[in-house]
Amino acid sequence: MPTFFGATSVPVDGAAATNATTTITLTPPASMVTNDLVVVTLTQRGTATFSVGITGGQTWTSIGRNVATANVALETYWATYNGTWSANPRFDFSAGTNTTAVMIVFRPDDNTKVWATEQIATTAAAAAATITVTGITPNFAPNVTLANWNTADDNTWGTLTGTGWSQTGLSAQYRNTAGSDASSAFAYRLQSTAAATNNVSLTQLTLGNDATAWRRITFYEMEAFTGGFDPFGQQGIFGL
Repeated sequence: MPTFFGATSVPVDGAAATNATTTITLTPPASMVTNDLVVVTLTQRGTATFSVGITGGQTWTSIGRNVATANVALETYWATYNGTWSANPRFDFSAGTNTTAVMIVFRPDDNTKVWATEQIATTAAAAAATITVTGITPNFAPNVTLANWNTADDNTWGTLTGTGWSQTGLSAQYRNTAGSDASSAFAYRLQSTAAATNNVSLTQLTLGNDATAWRRITFYEMEAFTGGFDPFGQQGIFGL
């Protein structure tokens, strides 16, 4: 089964945590190894566009920009780590009023494998205290499913419910109090089989009942392509 390895963010969570820059450079967790899964989630309170300014020697795949009715712009980039950071990666925002980047790293149970994605969903949920991300049954295994909640307020989050889901190693939330506030939270489920993930919910503990943009992504381990031309591009052979 895959395992959680580490996380880093700008800003760090805190009641006075602020960031309003148009570029964010992340320092990856130390001691990563080849074929670790690296997921970077970018958020901005507004309608920003996003790009990778410095790749750090990695090939980044975009999940796709989304601007939710909750006034949160969202993008996710991911990579199968190639074993060497040529530099700390930098991510760029078209607006710097309130910008956050969170990197989460997972390790496959077999480091000869690479990663692909399936069954991605992004939804703007109506205002409520508890926000539920709907579960899926993945097609492939071993797998990691990552859920992400985002609000245009500096909410704190708690009361994680959903069998098999965890926030171990993560902050309960990642708040940004620059200008107009924002908050992101994450949870993950690690599986050795293609079992149903179950729904997962988080409750806004403070400043609650805000509309929420949520995203769910499933990543699964697959054999690395070792031949010549790879018509599928290796990352996402079965598509999104």
